[in-house]
Amino acid sequence: MKKLAVFIAVLLSSIITACGYYPYGEDVRFSFLNPKNFSYRNYASFYYSALSFTAEPEMGADNRDNEELWKKYCGNKVSLEDIEDVLNNYSYSDIRPDRKNGFLKYLYKQKNTEALNYLKFAKNCEYFNTWQDDPWERNDSIARIKRKDLIEKAVSFARSSRNMEIRKRYAFLAVRLAFYQGDMKTLNQIYDQYFSVDKTDTVIDVWALYFKAVSEDNPGLKNLYLAKVFTLSPAKRFVAWQLFVSRLPQEETLKYAKNNAEKSAVLLMYGIYNPEKNLENLKKMYAVDAGAEGLSFLLLRETSKLEDWIYTPYYSLFEPAIRQNYFTSDNDPEEESIQRILQRTETDREYAGKVLEFIKAADFSKVENPEFWRFVKAELMLMTRNYSGSLEEITGLEKILPVNSEIRENLELIKALNLFARQEPGKAIIPEETKKILLRNKYNMYFIFALGRELEYLGNTDDAALLYVSLDTRHQNDYSSVYYKSLKNTKKTFTDYYADYFDYFDAVYTSRQLKSFLSKAETLHKSEDPFYREYHPLKQFKVNELYDLLGTKYIRENKLQPALAVFQKLGEDYFDGQAVLWEREREDNKVAGKIFSENPFYELRYTPDFIDKKEKFRLNKISITRKLIEYIGRAENTSEKDRDYYYFLVANCYYNMSQYGNAWMMKRYSLSSSGNFSIREDNEEFNTADLAKFYYGKALEHARTEKFKALCLRMQGRCENYKLDFKQDEAVDYFYAPEGYEEERLQNNRYYQDLASNYSDHYSDMMSSCDSFVSYFKARR
Repeated sequence: MKKLAVFIAVLLSSIITACGYYPYGEDVRFSFLNPKNFSYRNYASFYYSALSFTAEPEMGADNRDNEELWKKYCGNKVSLEDIEDVLNNYSYSDIRPDRKNGFLKYLYKQKNTEALNYLKFAKNCEYFNTWQDDPWERNDSIARIKRKDLIEKAVSFARSSRNMEIRKRYAFLAVRLAFYQGDMKTLNQIYDQYFSVDKTDTVIDVWALYFKAVSEDNPGLKNLYLAKVFTLSPAKRFVAWQLFVSRLPQEETLKYAKNNAEKSAVLLMYGIYNPEKNLENLKKMYAVDAGAEGLSFLLLRETSKLEDWIYTPYYSLFEPAIRQNYFTSDNDPEEESIQRILQRTETDREYAGKVLEFIKAADFSKVENPEFWRFVKAELMLMTRNYSGSLEEITGLEKILPVNSEIRENLELIKALNLFARQEPGKAIIPEETKKILLRNKYNMYFIFALGRELEYLGNTDDAALLYVSLDTRHQNDYSSVYYKSLKNTKKTFTDYYADYFDYFDAVYTSRQLKSFLSKAETLHKSEDPFYREYHPLKQFKVNELYDLLGTKYIRENKLQPALAVFQKLGEDYFDGQAVLWEREREDNKVAGKIFSENPFYELRYTPDFIDKKEKFRLNKISITRKLIEYIGRAENTSEKDRDYYYFLVANCYYNMSQYGNAWMMKRYSLSSSGNFSIREDNEEFNTADLAKFYYGKALEHARTEKFKALCLRMQGRCENYKLDFKQDEAVDYFYAPEGYEEERLQNNRYYQDLASNYSDHYSDMMSSCDSFVSYFKARR
């Protein structure tokens, strides 16, 4: 039964961790190589992505090979648009001489009845180019009879056609109809009569080869034919990829390749299926067909992989968006995993170096797109931290690329990354030559964040903070966010992440770093540097929010005077205008209730009132901080006759500023019911109320009656329980209270043991309930 309890506790903890959104995939992937800026849009469905491959409408891809063939047939005297209109939108009855379509007008003018008859016949066949005409199969036999008749007619028309192109078109119709008829024997007979797997001169040949591949029983030959279709026909790429038997060993397909072009096509297909390192395949493909467009595309994919493997963990500290068999496991201590993620990026940088060596050894005069290869070379140098070499390559490209080349958009991103990353720690700035690049790309959130991270790693948290703050400015209808972790993440906080600069500063920045940034932020509008004036001037309300955070950080550090100075700078009007948590009492507010208007000096959560409120004041960060300073001063004043009283009130306030109190808002901006471990500077204090325990102890030192001393010990014991729970929770991934835990904790709580030993007459009153607190506090004098 005990094992079952453990299992349930772990399961519930796992559910709590799993519930809600957690960033993954494309939401965390860093990429600066925009594939749309290169000449591989015909491969859009196969861009590197955490999403599954889909039949994308291939942007910029000209898949009108059939239209081009018809245009050539018409002596280039007809527009592609008119041809496309007839092929895609006209019915059998629309093909007549009175139509204004240029394609039809040309054919009728030329009295080309052979082509016109073909178009009409093709329209008649369209209905039968499907597996099943009626989902209830009521007319299936009729359709099969009709389709068989059309196959015979298509073969007959092919046989009698005088024009070789029209003949092949009829033959293709017959092949396709035979496929949907499920008659693979007839399909292969027609194919072998009119086509050849070794002759793919036109789009009709390629389309016919696709159906030949579908009907092929030999998996090696099937793969070869599909690879050829993939290479030759952008329109058929996705379906060819879907049918490719990737589990078949590569050599089992390559053995059927008769020439280097076929070998290249096969290597391309296997390369696209490979989500891991593909360098050896690239080398083989380069050896057999250095000028293949597919080789350049695979190089693009390999570069995108490396961006994910290196940049995603380096900048976000998340694992790569797409990686099989990554090294981390649920059993790894999380604080080690953050470091291991960074260590793994070094391994992947080494692999980037190997790809770079391949690029350097390549003859750019033989490759399909030398400028693209040079771009990849420049980015790989960035990945391997050869910043000077990368910048030199970029400069060379800038000289030869056309002014309007889209590659320049990618080029300037890696140029800026080089210029940021090459700086010395402690001396990093926003380099002058990058400022215009930042202004042009201020809405590229991942790029801006990466630059901020570079500055942060190099010690310039002021400018890093400015870049982080600018991420809250987006294009209209852009709801995306950059998700990232902190190097400070520890065992209990490994899964903590940030998507907002305020939350990040709240958890990660020290008060010194935040104060330094605020000093700079307030003067941006007066800066002599136009970049700082224009880039992202902070609005006053955001500056105020950050000052509020600064004061809150001082409270966490127990620096009360600096905290009060910051809160007073904001002024009463600022706090009066805020939706202050402890004053929200509207009925429609889920967190409404008196719990948020309790005075932290006199009232404790889940405890009956036991202290008379001698003072009443409006609750906000100013008043609570001021009163805390005042009460500490009175408690520490040797002339004060009620030092025990004021120490007790001070202890109450510190208790209430922990997660267990009614003024936790003095130290946090949110509270979780599932645990409040964090990487904030006061994590232990917030979870244990140690300062409260200390001041209850000071009250005990100055107490004059046994009953009040017993009450002070009782409160110290409550705080000690929190400390013992915290230490237990800190030591394990998921803490649950096993059978007997509370009794064991009681024995380990020295304050409760002291209460039992030295104040035994009061032990039962103190430990049975809180109802006796009233009389025990009144017994102070």
